[in-house]
Amino acid sequence: MKIGELAKKTGMATSAIRFYEERGLLPLVARGQNGYRHYAAETVERLRELQVGKTLGLSLETMRAMFSGEGGCAKAKVLEQMEVRLLEIEALQASLAAQHSKLVSVRDMLTNNLASGADSPCQTFAD
Repeated sequence: MKIGELAKKTGMATSAIRFYEERGLLPLVARGQNGYRHYAAETVERLRELQVGKTLGLSLETMRAMFSGEGGCAKAKVLEQMEVRLLEIEALQASLAAQHSKLVSVRDMLTNNLASGADSPCQTFAD
């Protein structure tokens, strides 16, 4: 299929498809005598996998590593990368929870200080 048809089937822009192709994330594309790219039907599924990977926050390098040389998906590598990403997300969640707690604490201190006329807000914030 030509790139326009592939774009319609995946909902992706042709420029995004070319981007993934240039980055080595799609199997090699055959060209017809007219020079047009002719994508295999499996490319639709690969692009959908790339879209899912993108929504999960996987890098292009990570997604490239998940696909085997013959175009298939290395399930063990995918599982490994999912575990790595889960650990990254859990670390981010912990960091955000700590920031949230600190922000609530500082906000409450500043609110109390403003209401009571105590230390200036900037002094309290620096403590």
